[in-house]
Amino acid sequence: MSEQIKMDLMDMVRRHDWSYMMSDDMRAFEQGSRVEKLICEKLHTLIAIHREDAEALYNEVKDLAGTDYTDYDSKGRGLKYRVIDVWFKPYIF
Repeated sequence: MSEQIKMDLMDMVRRHDWSYMMSDDMRAFEQGSRVEKLICEKLHTLIAIHREDAEALYNEVKDLAGTDYTDYDSKGRGLKYRVIDVWFKPYIF
């Protein structure tokens, strides 16, 4: 069961619209918000319920997300990695 959840999560990350929150199109914003909520639910299921290793999963998600954007914050993270950090904050930060 957890393997299917992980496969679904990785597919959602692979197809995620990383900049939906900057969209002027409300439909794109709402869709991105829904997907991000589902991603967080799947992460919670895998980490808190199925006891997946949060740090290993974090690294897998970052690898899958690919190269970060270059809009770096004070910690040197671009948009993609800032979003991923928020997803994992309850578990490793």
